[in-house]
Amino acid sequence: MLALRSAPPVFGTAEAERVAREVYGLAVSVRPLSGERDCNFHARTADGREYVLKILGSQDPLTTDCQVRVLRHLADQDPSLPVPKVYPTLLGADLGQASQDGLDYATCLTGFLPGRLLVDCRADRPLLREVGRIVARVDRALQGFFHPALAQRIAWDVRRLPELIEFAPHIGSPDVRLQVEGVVAVMHNILPSLRGLRSQAIHGDCHAGNLLVAARATGDDTVGGILDFGDMIHAPLVVELAVAMAETGAAPDADVLAAILSGYVGVQELQAADVAVLYDLVCARHATTLLLHAWRVQHDQPGARLLDEAVAHAAVSLDALLRLGRETITRTWHHAAGTASSTTSVIDLGRRQRLMGAGAELFYEQPLHLVRGEAVWLYDPQGRAYLDVYNNVPHVGHCHPTVVRAIARQTAVLATHTRYLHERILEYAEELTARCPPHLDACIFVNSGSEANDVAWRIAQFATGHKGGMILAHAYHGITAAVAALTPGAGQPRDPRVVTLSVPPAGLAVGDTLSMPDLAAAGADADRAIRELAERGLAPAAFYLDTAATSSGIYDPPPAWAQAVTARVRAAGGLIVADEVQYGLGRSGSHFWGFERRGLVPDMVTLGKPVGNGYPMGVVIAGRSLIEAFQAQYGFFSTFGGNPVAASAGLAVLDVIEREQLVVNARTTGGYLRERLQRLAAQHACLGAVRGAGLLLGLEIVGPNPDAAKRRTKQIVNELASRARVLIGSEGPGANLLKLRPPLVFRPEHADLLVEAIGLAAQNIERRAV
Repeated sequence: MLALRSAPPVFGTAEAERVAREVYGLAVSVRPLSGERDCNFHARTADGREYVLKILGSQDPLTTDCQVRVLRHLADQDPSLPVPKVYPTLLGADLGQASQDGLDYATCLTGFLPGRLLVDCRADRPLLREVGRIVARVDRALQGFFHPALAQRIAWDVRRLPELIEFAPHIGSPDVRLQVEGVVAVMHNILPSLRGLRSQAIHGDCHAGNLLVAARATGDDTVGGILDFGDMIHAPLVVELAVAMAETGAAPDADVLAAILSGYVGVQELQAADVAVLYDLVCARHATTLLLHAWRVQHDQPGARLLDEAVAHAAVSLDALLRLGRETITRTWHHAAGTASSTTSVIDLGRRQRLMGAGAELFYEQPLHLVRGEAVWLYDPQGRAYLDVYNNVPHVGHCHPTVVRAIARQTAVLATHTRYLHERILEYAEELTARCPPHLDACIFVNSGSEANDVAWRIAQFATGHKGGMILAHAYHGITAAVAALTPGAGQPRDPRVVTLSVPPAGLAVGDTLSMPDLAAAGADADRAIRELAERGLAPAAFYLDTAATSSGIYDPPPAWAQAVTARVRAAGGLIVADEVQYGLGRSGSHFWGFERRGLVPDMVTLGKPVGNGYPMGVVIAGRSLIEAFQAQYGFFSTFGGNPVAASAGLAVLDVIEREQLVVNARTTGGYLRERLQRLAAQHACLGAVRGAGLLLGLEIVGPNPDAAKRRTKQIVNELASRARVLIGSEGPGANLLKLRPPLVFRPEHADLLVEAIGLAAQNIERRAV
């Protein structure tokens, strides 16, 4: 990778004077100038003409050609720009040649620009505004310039930052290393959103060592020269600005750096999406400096010395920026750029509370405003990408084009209800029941999982004549008035008709053999629950089981556990309802249905919004005779349930699951994620057991006491959202479980991002002893 190692050619002054004479016909005296990859000389003729002779370190003819062509381009587009003028060789060529020790090097002769390097000046705000203006003028002049060398892989390109993370162990300070690792994780996450920003050829290295300061007649300073076009790349325009703001030697203060930004936007307009990532890009530039210096200390001591001053500035600046925080700084920069009014990221929470009530729930301490989704990514108004590891409702990914097309096509034709005949709902019912045991051969369609569980609860009471319910402790089955009894918010339910069962032993996995004591305990617990109902004059109508035991703590017991419980329920005359809202449609990775993984043969299966990838739909699957008996008694009907649009969405979801082999992906990616989390947990005392299977996993957070564990869990969830832009949730009776439940298109590369983010959050907990 270019610029990882500094390797300029080594030419002495006598050799440089010979090159000037033989290649350019100039009799000059020279003195060396600094250069990271080129050997540079200030050349002066006897009559006072001044030049810069560059003997280029790159052996790539494309790169050297680019450096000359861009100067020609800038001279054409903006002749008043203070950039070096290119002088031809005696043969009329833009580039000459110098040889040493059998190697040929390209040479370039340019005009000498007088002035002091910005790094040697005091950069006040007026001068910083001038820096912003001149950088913007360069960018405007570079519009339309293209060269194949702009695709060069250069280490200073902040988009390459994740590739440098392997150098982090060489950073001497543990605190600085931790900060850099955090910046790398964030940069990894925002790379997709960067690809959507305006991009073009940029200088790529407008730092204080490449900008010259000249005094004006008025006495104030201005930018008198822009040097070194050897690091040019094709990149988002805002990367140019980020480099200038990071490395002009200015104090790491949001308002001071805003002077550069305000100068820039006076010439070149920025969009809100550009400013939204500016903080992360500035931090990334500092992290790049720190990582390159760390590598060079080990492998390139002369190159490391070139960065000594820059790395000191980078460490101080990065720490200051991280302490100030993204939100505060970005707000300041939006105002400086004039994009504050064009960003809708800040919604008036007071207005929301007036219209929705102060108790309307929001995720995260810093509420998110999301405007778009795609696959496993969600985007805010500034185009920042968030990795979604929480939402199971977009089962096959946010806005999957197959599902979107199916919904749009059907919406454009007909959207009505099941009191009219329609082929699509019959096709969907056939596809669903074909994936079930033979006795589950008919469907009732509603609008959500809550409604499906509500209907199943009514059917169970009707069919058995019983009024009692059995659920796992801390279960969740919906929000309607009826199933609220099946959803104890904090432990034991208040409804006397419902009793809870103990969760299975946490250490059990689906492939384990259930010990005789554990088997006896499961049966005895079910007997106890049935006995409690009897003492209240009740018998069980149904045992409801979320097949992933999600809200109860995410458990994955062997089939013998569930069979021991359900055998008692059936003996007492109750039905078995498999709640597949969270675990159905292949999420376990081993089976299409969670009840298959549990070894159950349920009487009813309930489904919710994931079956339509978020389009409102719920389903009860049961035997035809049971459904018909219920219909005959109650004449059940749901106006919106089972409409052709919902059926089209459901069919599209089944098609995508099969065509993209998402059950297999849930197994392979889920297994990969589980292994990585287990390895991570072994490295951090605050991380405990990994629970679950497939793409519904829980990671236990531990602490010196339950309150500390809950507090740590909340901290990790919020830190991942605000700093790493990774969205997860918390779960379990003690609220100390990280709930990881992404769309089924979640891949190993996404798992890597998640694990890195959790690892950094765990390091922060241990460092702060929270």
